[in-house]
Amino acid sequence: MRRLFKILLIALAGILTLVSCKKKEKSEPSDTLRSGIIDIACDEGFANLIDAEVEAFNAHFPAAFVFPRYTSENQAIDLLVKDSVRVAVATRDLYGDERSKLGYNRVVRKNLFAFEGVAVIANKSNTDSLLSVSTLKKILTGEITEWKQINPASPLGTIRTIFVNKESSVLRYLIDSVTGGTNLSPNLYSQATTGELFDKITELPNAIGIIGFNQLGSQRSSLFEEITSKTRFIWISKEEKAVPSNSYLPFQGELNEGKYPLWRPVYTLLSETRDGLGKGFCFFLTQQVGQKIILKEGLMPITDAQNMFIAVE
Repeated sequence: MRRLFKILLIALAGILTLVSCKKKEKSEPSDTLRSGIIDIACDEGFANLIDAEVEAFNAHFPAAFVFPRYTSENQAIDLLVKDSVRVAVATRDLYGDERSKLGYNRVVRKNLFAFEGVAVIANKSNTDSLLSVSTLKKILTGEITEWKQINPASPLGTIRTIFVNKESSVLRYLIDSVTGGTNLSPNLYSQATTGELFDKITELPNAIGIIGFNQLGSQRSSLFEEITSKTRFIWISKEEKAVPSNSYLPFQGELNEGKYPLWRPVYTLLSETRDGLGKGFCFFLTQQVGQKIILKEGLMPITDAQNMFIAVE
């Protein structure tokens, strides 16, 4: 249904574009806060969320058409820097060298609109369901390579750690926030798609997958049910030794209470000073309807973040 909806939007947007081109010069922006046509760039890990937000935005503002381009986080930001889009959805701000390419007349503003847990999943047959952040760091850096180093009774052999996409923003987050830039283990592998990652986890008892929670689908979706029927979550602890009483899962409540340690902020990066559709969509994400969709999709809205003992710029 969502695919058909998007096809109809694209067809209608094409007609509107042809009409608009006859009336206005191409260089003159014709969109407003609630109408028009724009492309945005988005980290592909948030496709489930942004598809739902775009559908709701169009339902509230029928003359507004937002078309996401899903790519890696770095590519999304590159499109923004090159002025190919006015909005990018990412988990980081621009780096200094990226800002230097903007030119004197362009400003990019970072707007926080959600928090996402980063999930660690394993094969159903793996009985080692607890990890501390310090142990995860040792796995990522290669200090721990065998399951026996975690559990001497484990028969699983080498730990195989899998991500989606070698340019994954999840991997960048772990390098920045968990390993502190230390060289990574050779036992890290990437898969092209989320589906391929879950297939590998299902196939390999020794594997773990690290993935953004939104890629699992909302907790009421058939995708989430299918994934959780074939894999299991690893509980993560901030403490040096992980035990059931100090280990948590990447759900909204445990992010809100500051218990789950693997989380990241989600931003819109807006390169638009006028009251255009890019600004209208970014504002929508922070308001009641947009925030309810974030909650439904399994992320934590910023409106629920008052209990989090965290600092986000």
